[in-house]
Order: sequence, then C-alpha cells, then structure tokens
Amino acid sequence: MSAMPETPSQAKARVREAAAAAAEKGLDHTVAEIEAALVSLWRFERQGTLAPRNIPDLVQWLASTLKKIAPPPPKKVKFSDPLRRILPLAETGVRPALDAAMIMIALTQVGDFTETPDKARKTFDLFMDDWRRMTWESARIPDWNRFRELVNPEERLLEGRLSREATLQILEAIAGRRRDNITTIPELSILACARCGQFKGRDRVRCPQCKDSFCSRCTAPTADLCLPDYATRYAPIDPARRQQIASNVGTILRGYRLDAHSRNEAFARALHEEGVDVAFTEAAPLEGEEVEGKQQRRKLLVRDRESPTVKRALFRALARCYFRAAGGSEPLLEDFFVELCMEVPVEEALRPR
Repeated sequence: MSAMPETPSQAKARVREAAAAAAEKGLDHTVAEIEAALVSLWRFERQGTLAPRNIPDLVQWLASTLKKIAPPPPKKVKFSDPLRRILPLAETGVRPALDAAMIMIALTQVGDFTETPDKARKTFDLFMDDWRRMTWESARIPDWNRFRELVNPEERLLEGRLSREATLQILEAIAGRRRDNITTIPELSILACARCGQFKGRDRVRCPQCKDSFCSRCTAPTADLCLPDYATRYAPIDPARRQQIASNVGTILRGYRLDAHSRNEAFARALHEEGVDVAFTEAAPLEGEEVEGKQQRRKLLVRDRESPTVKRALFRALARCYFRAAGGSEPLLEDFFVELCMEVPVEEALRPR
C-alpha cells in the first residue's frame, strides 16, 4: 500500500489512480486504496486542513471519479452492447468497501452543504446505492443479512466515532427509496455526538473553540455545552460593554421582528432601513460580501438560501451597521453580536459562577 497522503490533493490523486487501475490491479486492491485515501481526507477535515465549504465539491468529485468502478444501472439493455464486466471482490474486501461509503456519507454530514441543491443530494444518494450494488455483485452478496455478517456492524471506526450500523441503516433506506420512491431515509448521523455519544439526528454542529462535533440537541440554547469556550473567547470584552450590546441587540431584533429563523426578505427590509441594500446572487461567497454602493449606501451580496450560514452573514451586516453608528467596530464585537442574534447562550456562559 502507498504511503499516507500528506495533503488533500495527494489523497485525491490516490483515489484517482486507484479508480483508473481497477481493471489492472483488481477490485480488492482498488477498494483498499480508496478506503485509505478517504480515511486521510477525513483526518484532514478533523484537523481543519479541509474546510467545510470545500467538502461539497470534494464529495461531488468523489462520486464522479468512482462512477468508473460503480456505474449506475443502464436505463436500456441493448443486445448489441458488450457485456458489462463485473470485477470480483473477496469477502475480506466488503468491509473496506462499506467503510469507504461510510466516510463519504460522514463527509456530507460535516461539510457546509447548505448551498447544495436537492438534485445534487439525490444524485449522491443514487451513487451510494450504486456503490452498494457494486459491492454486492462483485462479492456475490445475496441479501442484507449476509452483508451484515461480513462487515461486523457493531464495530466503530476512527476513535470509535464512526458507526457502521448507522451506515447500513442509511444504505438500506436509500436502496428502498430507489425501489419504491417512498421509503424514508432515517435521521441518523455517521458521526457520534461528542457529548451524548449518540447517532440520532443527521446534522452535526462544530464548536468553533474546541473543534468537536455535536448533535443539535446538545447544542441547543438550553444546553450547557461548550459554554466555557464561549466564556474564554468573549471574557476580554468589558462587562458593561457586553451588557449594553446585549440590550441593544434585543431592542434591534424586537424592532425589526427578527430572529434566527426569519425569512431573508425580513432581513433585507431591516438592512434597507439601515442603509444597506441586499442583493441576492449565486455568485456571492457563502459568508456574503459587502461593498460600497451608490448615494452613500452600502450593498450586501449574499446567496438567497434559508440557511444558518446566510443568516449569520445577514446578522453580521446588521452588526456592522450597529457598530458604524456607534463609532467603530472590532471583529470580536461583531462575532459577539452575531452569536447573540443566533440565540447562542453567551451571556449565560459569562455569568460569574
């Protein structure tokens, strides 16, 4: 096996080379190489080398590259077409094949997919079923019971955080939906919550301080999760200044009737009154971009998505308006403003114990 990749680009090159040499070196070697490269990509994501905003393009590239060895079923069968060659896969290669699918699904749950259309998500689900079907055909697996016997679903990977059992449930639901178009995909995550250790709930939120991932229940405003991290970050702000900003944030949100779940149109109306014209465009970066406009007004370019990323961009524009009127701003104060708008319990973390 090749040396471990040192960069995401090297890991991608390893996937590309393994897929191209599948017919020559066999499916067992190919699956093992792909699984090792995906493990490296997962570690890069955990270390912060691979940014969440880059993961959607990476997942799309993986699905496109690996279609060479896991093609979709033909829509029409013509007798003039050559017979499709099925490369054999030993039973020992079934587990790495499942682990590769597990990591690809896990990447979709930690990346910033808020801007990804539903069609792309459905395409990826179909590719996951093609990968599962390729594994079954090559290893001659007759049913799900035999599949489970070969992969040891109780075992967890990568520090015990990734679940094969959750992967099997998701793949089985995807296969059912492809068959009947009504099967529900379970709300499960491949990645265990760092606090409760459960796999319930598909979404995972990453703490900006401790860099761990948590389920939505453990990051609710009523939970005491990561509050010391918030206290460490915002403690340098003068307490009187914090209280003043928190009070003004509440007044602004009530005045414009805004919260973390308001529609983008409500933000656009509020920012218009503050002297910022919002332009929704697909060419804008994920975090938005504010530029000089006409007649001493400013212009905010942002994507029209009802997502937390876009909400933060809109709240940050509102924060800049507030601090410009107050005589100046600092990045830390803007972050504090946005966290209060997003209903993060920062003030609770900063209260003396």
